[in-house]
Amino acid sequence: MSSISDVPEGPRFEAPDPRRVAEAWSAELDGLDVSPFLIGSAVQRVARHFERAFVKLTRAYDLGPGEMRILLVLGRSAPKYAVSPTELFRQLLITSGAVSKQIDRLVEIGLVTRVADPDVLRGLLVRLEPAGKEIADAAMREICSSRYSGLEQLDQHDIQTYLGMLTRLQQLVEESASDAGR
Repeated sequence: MSSISDVPEGPRFEAPDPRRVAEAWSAELDGLDVSPFLIGSAVQRVARHFERAFVKLTRAYDLGPGEMRILLVLGRSAPKYAVSPTELFRQLLITSGAVSKQIDRLVEIGLVTRVADPDVLRGLLVRLEPAGKEIADAAMREICSSRYSGLEQLDQHDIQTYLGMLTRLQQLVEESASDAGR
């Protein structure tokens, strides 16, 4: 499982300033409105920072990010803390093969088990074990802590403002993707 953290540390280079890049494109293309580019660049940069923080968190538990995401899905699946592998890959938006490999590793280290689904003939569920629940709960507490990824600098008003804007942005992007898929 390779990730950003598996890349050897080398000289650090600063990413180009998106505003300068946007200005260059706007000049190149006769005043093109580059606002969509700037929004996308900002979202991508923020997402990379969050993913690095998440990878660091998962490594503290000797897990990969995909494995932790499975624990987090199961950790919010009360009261049984069990879901089908199909539901896992649907919620995580990854392939069934990737989910299966991650489940195998989590079974091997005792954080989840595969159990028969009482409602589906020959169906299986992936059930969170107590040790897995402990990790999922601790990880979620860390993600929601005020020191995670610099978010401690935001007050409640800022948080609500950004959540509203990001929710709207997500809706627009998902609507556009849905329309393009038709």
